[in-house]
Amino acid sequence: MKLSDILLLGTALLSWQCGNTPSSGQQQQRRPVVLVEVETARRARIVETISATGTITAKNEVQIIAQTEGKIVLLDVEEGSRVKAGEVVVRLDATVLAAQTKEAEATTDDARANFERAKRLYESKLVSEQEFDQARTRYNVAQARSEYQKALLKYTTIASPISGVVTFRGAREGDIAVPRQLLLTISDPVTLVMEVPVSELQIPRVRVNDPVKITVDAYPLVKFAGKVRRVFPASDPVSRLVKVEVMFTERDDRLMPGMFGRAELTTSAKDSAVVLSNDAVMTSSIGVATAYVVVDSVVERRELTLGIREAARIEVLDGVKAGDKVVVVGQNALNDRMQVQITKERSYGEEARSPRP
Repeated sequence: MKLSDILLLGTALLSWQCGNTPSSGQQQQRRPVVLVEVETARRARIVETISATGTITAKNEVQIIAQTEGKIVLLDVEEGSRVKAGEVVVRLDATVLAAQTKEAEATTDDARANFERAKRLYESKLVSEQEFDQARTRYNVAQARSEYQKALLKYTTIASPISGVVTFRGAREGDIAVPRQLLLTISDPVTLVMEVPVSELQIPRVRVNDPVKITVDAYPLVKFAGKVRRVFPASDPVSRLVKVEVMFTERDDRLMPGMFGRAELTTSAKDSAVVLSNDAVMTSSIGVATAYVVVDSVVERRELTLGIREAARIEVLDGVKAGDKVVVVGQNALNDRMQVQITKERSYGEEARSPRP
């Protein structure tokens, strides 16, 4: 074969191979297209809260306890009754105690007279020191007995030390009260508080005077305003929970001690933050937050710097800006620079669907 024929054959083969090699554009078109749903990052107000539950109690609450025995002749308040500070709420029959007090006073007077006489005689050296000491002791005992009887007599009339509402009544008129018996519990509704347990890991975010929204089972649609009053200085070594005391900032007669409540403690808030739903944010095995952003039908994998977290959304400090379209469904099938087709642009608050096959 001639050299010219060989060159002609090589040129033909080269031309055939070039004609059958796909261009880079054709290769790009043959790459698989992943179907995804996206949402648009936007600026919005975001609030970080901590939720906890507890029981409402009155910070200012007193128990009226009988200090002496006697028949109850006055107890005309019941649960729900309002009383004022200094108002007599319980009175016991004082007939016997009054007589015993008079007897004790008379005994004291007699003992005092004997003591004074013994003192004069002792100073004149007409009685021994022992006789003088005995007279003094009898006088001291009689005096103490008289003071004790006066105290018991005083305890037959009981006044409320605070203004408030009767939340418990443990006796009725005509009953015989015995020492240490709980007769009444009075709570001041102005001082209602709620102690809620908070994880010790979240305590660094809780500060005194942080605003709190409280709901109770009796009024599930009402949000009562409150604030953090104090954070207890110790953590439970078993549960790792710290007590936080929340006080109500407005008086509301619907609230009562003993009610079960749920508190939302606001720890941080921003009026204009770039936010994404939780569905848009992924976390790698080493704890790096990422998201896929669609740019001209191609996804870019971006690392995120996160800020405030809310229940269903999160603040993005860096990595995504307002207006970016971020994948919320279909991330598991993606890699960086893959081509995608948007099947739906999800509006904020809409639930994510399962990825399409």
